[in-house]
Amino acid sequence: MGTMMRWLAVGAALVLLAPAAASAQSASGECAGGFCGTPNQTGGGGCGCGCGCSILINQTDLGDTYQYSDDFDNDGWEDDFDNCPFSNNGDQADGDGDGFGDACDNCPGSGNPLQTDADGDRLGDLCDDDADGDGIPNVMDNCILFPNPIQGTDDDADGDGLGNLCDDDDDNDGWLDPSDNCPLVRNPEQLSSDPTTLGAACNRDADGDNIPDNLDNCPTLGGLDVGDADHDGMGDACDSDLDNDGVSNELDNCRLAVNPTQTDGDRDGLGDGCDPKFCFTIDSPAAGRCLDPEAPFFARPGPDATVQTGEPVRLRLFSNRANTAIKYTWSVDESPAGNRGWSLRNPRGAVTFSSPWEYRYTVDKTPFFTATEPGEYTIRLESELVFDDPKALGKRQDVQTFRVKVEGNPKLPLPASCASSAGAESMLAGLALLGLLMRRRK
Repeated sequence: MGTMMRWLAVGAALVLLAPAAASAQSASGECAGGFCGTPNQTGGGGCGCGCGCSILINQTDLGDTYQYSDDFDNDGWEDDFDNCPFSNNGDQADGDGDGFGDACDNCPGSGNPLQTDADGDRLGDLCDDDADGDGIPNVMDNCILFPNPIQGTDDDADGDGLGNLCDDDDDNDGWLDPSDNCPLVRNPEQLSSDPTTLGAACNRDADGDNIPDNLDNCPTLGGLDVGDADHDGMGDACDSDLDNDGVSNELDNCRLAVNPTQTDGDRDGLGDGCDPKFCFTIDSPAAGRCLDPEAPFFARPGPDATVQTGEPVRLRLFSNRANTAIKYTWSVDESPAGNRGWSLRNPRGAVTFSSPWEYRYTVDKTPFFTATEPGEYTIRLESELVFDDPKALGKRQDVQTFRVKVEGNPKLPLPASCASSAGAESMLAGLALLGLLMRRRK
């Protein structure tokens, strides 16, 4: 028992060193907004050799500490505080002060917090010279937000400067078009219930489908469109916002479900309001790599990377099991120069905390791969659950790989102090795992 207590004392001392080391981080990224707790996202500084260090404090403070695990665009600002969570903008510039950073604002020079975009061209209505995309500039368009390329006196029955397509009372007789028995001829008395007796000028059929425009929910398309998902009177075939949530169809991640915030918890491009299955996407939906918490245990490295010779690659570990104990080993499967021209720092260890699905390395245990020879490398991740699978699905081990493309000129070998030491790594991994087991048994 005395030996075990000595090991635990050493482990505790290592953990207590973390706060002092973190104080040397620079005031950028999270620190620029007052949310300090981790070194810069490239790994911080102070560990020498250009390898970088990533030191986390107390394993608390989700919003203040763990920039890697909940920073989708890797710009040093956690998603909850990032004014462009999906666009890399470390400076958080927001020239118009509307809450959307310049990097993702569809009108970066004009305050438009609603980000409306009628024609879905990714240029906000407030700064789009042709907001509806009908080829007629806004200054000449009698329906700025509704496409009506054919304009003139015939398109403005009451001469009020508002085109019939966007004027809900075309003849200005006090009767709204859908209930007006003659929407194009002023007749406030509604003397006849049969529009045909009032003459051909009484109504029009712009799309030639034999349905008067005032009864046609898609007056510019032939045939009555019976679908009207949001019940706004505009048929689905010609409705630019099918769910009427203020986000145009082209940009809406749930076209038929009201979700103005566009929340997408698993980052697969399909909003939570219409996503039938949660599967957290690691890199991009197109890559098809996601973490299904209902599947047997597996771990994944981060997406393939392209770096320059001598540039360290932080080895990221994701899993479909959150906040559980996982042992890991990183190794190089394929290298253009065999067993030379590369190094692995901290290749073995154990992790216990994730945020939300990416695991956090602690006490300067962040694994890094660095290559001094150009070419393509295959990095292997071997992972194993320390305890039985909480889902009781049986599988406890997994092996995955990812590729690193290294470009540039060959560099001198790394100093010996940067090379990984198997003995030291094994000892520290044992310490971490021992401390973990003791915590679990309390």
